[in-house]
Amino acid sequence: MPADGVGDRLIREQFSAFYGSAFGNVYRYLLRAVVGDHALAEDLTQETFAVAVAAARAGRSEALTLAWVLGVARHKVIDHYRQASRDKRRMALLAADGTDVDEMRPLADREPAAIVQALTSLSAEHRLVLVLKYLDDLSVVQIAATLGKSPQAVESLLARARQSLVRAVQEAAS
Repeated sequence: MPADGVGDRLIREQFSAFYGSAFGNVYRYLLRAVVGDHALAEDLTQETFAVAVAAARAGRSEALTLAWVLGVARHKVIDHYRQASRDKRRMALLAADGTDVDEMRPLADREPAAIVQALTSLSAEHRLVLVLKYLDDLSVVQIAATLGKSPQAVESLLARARQSLVRAVQEAAS
């Protein structure tokens, strides 16, 4: 739909109604994805809805659906963590020793708040892969496709991220 006077007003009305119903879901998703960083969640929410406005003005009706806007939000999180990873060059990853989910047993008796706090101390790449795996419930193959890595590289990254998380939780408790 062209952005003429009538069309522009209709888009604003449609967007306003959509924004009112979708904002809470998008913000909560992003807040979890950035482990409680309210300012960052607000910024990413704003960026997400800016993309939705632009797409709606370009005539893309799917831009005003929750599924589409959550997809944009996911991409905003991924982009954020990729950028943070590049900026900080925190790529000194621990060698994977073949551990699996059993290594995360020490987290079973921990308060969720302690785990979330420990997540904030991890590298951006470790947080991202853990969010995609355990919050978004993506498979290793899906994560690999999303991050542009091989499934083997993602398995290794997940193992190191889990190790780092367990270590961070244990260090915080001691």
